Order: sequence, then structure tokens, then C-alpha cells
Amino acid sequence: MPTKEEITELAYRRYKSGESYEKSVWYLAYFTEKIKTNIRDYNNSIKPLQSENLILLLNENVNGSLFEPDEEKVRELAERVYSDHPEKSKLHWFIAEKMLLLEEIENIIRKNYDEPEINDNNSE
Repeated sequence: MPTKEEITELAYRRYKSGESYEKSVWYLAYFTEKIKTNIRDYNNSIKPLQSENLILLLNENVNGSLFEPDEEKVRELAERVYSDHPEKSKLHWFIAEKMLLLEEIENIIRKNYDEPEINDNNSE
């Protein structure tokens, strides 16, 4: 799982990028929905995952790459987030957390689907 320091560093870089509030809201909605699309039983929109073993949380149909979220769901969540009007610093924090989590999930998938299987039973 991403550390607080990693999240803080990425959130700060996002802050320095000068990204608009609306774009930040959209990114938060997109990354949240992408996680929801690929993680089993992840119904909570914004809160972090509570597991150290991410491979166990992946939906069974995730097979080699993550699925893209439904654009309508992203739009709906973006509208809800925008209407709540969270501070921009919180948006950057949550986006950074989601980005790092997705990166970690993608690395796990890559490792589990790209590595060739070793057959120890082949002792000729």
C-alpha cells in the first residue's frame, strides 16, 4: 500500500501542476471508479482500501489488465464530489492515493500475469 510520504509527495506535485478544480474532481471520480470496477466489494467511493494483499481483492474477471470505468458512473461521482465542494488540497491527496494504489495494483497484475510459470516437476 502507498505510504503517507509517497501520497504527500505526489499530492504536492499535483498541487504545483496548477490543475483546475474541475479537472481534479474529474480525476478523483475517474480513479475512484476505476478502482471500484476492478476491486471486489469496493463500494465506498473515497475511503482507502483496508488490505495489504491487493491480489486477493481483485475481481475474478481481471485478467492481465485493469478495466476502464463506465463513463456515466465517473460523471455521476464527479457531480457528487463537485456538489460537496471539498478543499482542493483534499482532492489532491485523494487523487494521489488512488493513483498510487492503481499503480501498485497494475504492478501486481503485471507480476502475476507476465511471469512465466516455473515447472518444478520437469526433472529429466
